[in-house]
Amino acid sequence: MTDETNAERLRAELADIDAQIAELRRLDGDAQSRRGVDGAASEGIIKPEERATELTGIAENEAVIDILTQRREGLAEKLRALG
Repeated sequence: MTDETNAERLRAELADIDAQIAELRRLDGDAQSRRGVDGAASEGIIKPEERATELTGIAENEAVIDILTQRREGLAEKLRALG
């Protein structure tokens, strides 16, 4: 593979990772904004199990974002090395 082909592939991977990170951040923001907010039919009580599930989901999203960010940094470094 030529350097230009590699660069194109890396750019495509970077764009894909950027899109994934953006979507996860959007979902994380949505989840963060819902923390402690009950639905219209609720009586104002959030079960501990539901709260734990929600917090676990937020933590998992943050972990995936961290992994994708690290991967993005590695790909960007490879792209810079190609010139």
